[in-house]
Amino acid sequence: MANPMISKVKEMSTYSNEETATYAGIAVKSFGLVALVAVAAVTTWAGSYATTTTSIVTAMMGFITALAISFRPTFAAFLSPLYAILEGMCLASISATFATAYPGIVISAVIITFGIAAGAAIVYAKGYVTVNEKFTRMVSIAIMGVLATYIIEIILSFFGIQIPMIHQGGPLGIIVSLVVVGVATFCLFLDYEQISQSVRQGLSADYEWYCAFSLLVTLIWLYIEILDLLRKIRE
Repeated sequence: MANPMISKVKEMSTYSNEETATYAGIAVKSFGLVALVAVAAVTTWAGSYATTTTSIVTAMMGFITALAISFRPTFAAFLSPLYAILEGMCLASISATFATAYPGIVISAVIITFGIAAGAAIVYAKGYVTVNEKFTRMVSIAIMGVLATYIIEIILSFFGIQIPMIHQGGPLGIIVSLVVVGVATFCLFLDYEQISQSVRQGLSADYEWYCAFSLLVTLIWLYIEILDLLRKIRE
């Protein structure tokens, strides 16, 4: 799913906490949420709870939780851990299916995901990418295009219709996945800019949870898309 946690900086400035957001605080919370995802995933997989039913239920609950946070950023502090746990369970169920058919694909997807995240962070820190209004608008349009494709695909599936070649291996399917992975990567730059703005503008320390949550949403999306890309390459 696309990252909906963008452009909330001014809204968060109404928080009453006198402490201000710091890079260290955001980093700690981000690592904490990622750790929760990992623990939930390993527990679900090891406990043989990684089933299709688990993936569907946790995905729906995670989506509702994400919406709640997007509409009420003040909920991030106590709903973000819940979101991380739900997504960990969901990812375990999805990953288990892929791992059965394609041994080694999960660890490869994890490494690539964090490799891209680290690379994007370095590129942003060096100033090689300028996140301005034009960049944000272009990425937002790309996100809406991907989201529209997802929605159309879901609607058509109710009538037994599938968009040809999008989820199949081969050159076209791989190109589609590469484009979506690219869009998700660009979302990381928006997340990093959001983090930078929160610190530069001296927003409340409570905003750290929101930044960490926003980054986690993008990482999860990126991981799923990379997993699908690797599947297509192996077919």
